[in-house]
Amino acid sequence: MLRCMCALLSLVWMLPQVEGFCVQERDTWFPATYEPGTTINLFTQWNGIPLSEGFVVSLPAEWELVTATAVRQAYRYVELDAVQLSGGRIRLFSTEPMRGTYDLVLQLFTDRSSVSQNYRISVASAVKIGTRYVQNEGTVRRGELRPLLGSESGSTLALEKNVHPLHIQPQWLEMLHDSHTLELWLRTATLNAVVLSAWDGSEMNLYPIELVIDSRGRIRYYRNTAGHHVTLATESPVADGTWHHVALVHDAETHWTKLFLDGQIADSLFDPTGTHLGGTQPLALGGHVRSEKSQFVGEIDDLSVWPLARTATHIRSTMQQTPAAEGALMLDFESARSFRYFAERDAITYRAPGGPIFDPPIRGFSGIVFDQGVMLTWENEDPSSEAFLVERSEDGIMFEELARINRSFEGTHWSYTDLRAPDRVVFYRLAQEVRGHTPRVVGTIKLGLGAEVTPSAIEILGNYPNPFNPRTSITYEVRESQHLRLSIINLSGHVVTVLADRHHEIGEFEAVWDGIELPSGTYFVRLQGPDGAVHTRQILLTK
Repeated sequence: MLRCMCALLSLVWMLPQVEGFCVQERDTWFPATYEPGTTINLFTQWNGIPLSEGFVVSLPAEWELVTATAVRQAYRYVELDAVQLSGGRIRLFSTEPMRGTYDLVLQLFTDRSSVSQNYRISVASAVKIGTRYVQNEGTVRRGELRPLLGSESGSTLALEKNVHPLHIQPQWLEMLHDSHTLELWLRTATLNAVVLSAWDGSEMNLYPIELVIDSRGRIRYYRNTAGHHVTLATESPVADGTWHHVALVHDAETHWTKLFLDGQIADSLFDPTGTHLGGTQPLALGGHVRSEKSQFVGEIDDLSVWPLARTATHIRSTMQQTPAAEGALMLDFESARSFRYFAERDAITYRAPGGPIFDPPIRGFSGIVFDQGVMLTWENEDPSSEAFLVERSEDGIMFEELARINRSFEGTHWSYTDLRAPDRVVFYRLAQEVRGHTPRVVGTIKLGLGAEVTPSAIEILGNYPNPFNPRTSITYEVRESQHLRLSIINLSGHVVTVLADRHHEIGEFEAVWDGIELPSGTYFVRLQGPDGAVHTRQILLTK
């Protein structure tokens, strides 16, 4: 096992998504969030990029690099050596040539004290300049990870390596012969391991379900019915060390089988042969039915098997709180009752404190630039959010606090207007205060105020009247032939109507907006070109 203490190097910038788990760049999979003091995996794919000098990695201070592995064609492993470079960077390299397509898997142990700030990571192919190894800037993969606040509550089923798998007894699994849905929450950083299986290991025997973590961290579903094998797989990794929701739906009437990851469909298959099974095996957790020792290390929570094919809408709506259903097998691992379904009498000893942390959702953090300043908007419904901190920076590193907005009402839409924004590129950061915890950053946006209006290309000349009730005429000028979109936006950042979305020749144009069906208040006219040029003007509807 390789362990290397890493000092923080240069800060590579990546604007994070606010909710859920994210794929932050093409061919790059970093978890959007993590729990401090846990092991996580980072995945990047390299195709057609020279790797003769290996990789250069930059990690946060006090994080430990546990292992670094390159995987080729899902089965050939190349263990990488690590050398500490100046400035805290790490070079990863192999003594054998690396050609073709590789998946790089970095296993990291996160700092336990990481509780109040985001952490940035970069990975790139290495270039040798003289005697120094540096990142090839054209190949840098970047990510920003946010620590999850809050404490784990409840209990999970925790499996460790070399313990004996647990077996749900077959009399509770008759629904696997017909339409069924299997759902579970899963957290693991293990590769090449069976999560659960109804297969006894014999190539000739039929089985309805098996879920496996493959060598690239993806989850794969297998079944052998009517004498042929069926497989589905997720496109993005699951074994990143964070909680993911997995659902497998088989509809015996339509013959469709679907695999869902975090509420979104990941793969599907039409199989008219159906599931013709002569009997039911137990469902093993942590290995095959006849496995003596588990190779899977991780946690399972809220395992349920339904005697019906659930829809995507139902799966998404109940991910965080699974309702009881007649005929369904529900294992929450909270009470001793969940362990009565297992054949092993010591099953309850696998119970451990923990479970998914459902972060209070922040959605739609965005900024609207207008003549007098910047309007920031976001949405939040969680009552445990006590306040929001709005911060500003001109370099994306050093932030100053602009305002603290207390939660003084029960609304879901929030906004803040910065009337002193400098006329240049500006970064805005939103931090959330959750009851009982220190503030944490939940989103960062970058606005190019100095280059926002491009007079040589597009410009909103004005509107008349303003204020208006209920109609106003908007005049704009186009100085280069191009496709333009003219829209009206409310204070929440939502588009309420589109006045024009077409090609424009050079000239002056006029559009009329009638706000008779909308409430009084401030709105914004936004004119946007295909190259990202944007011009915005504030208007006022009064009734």
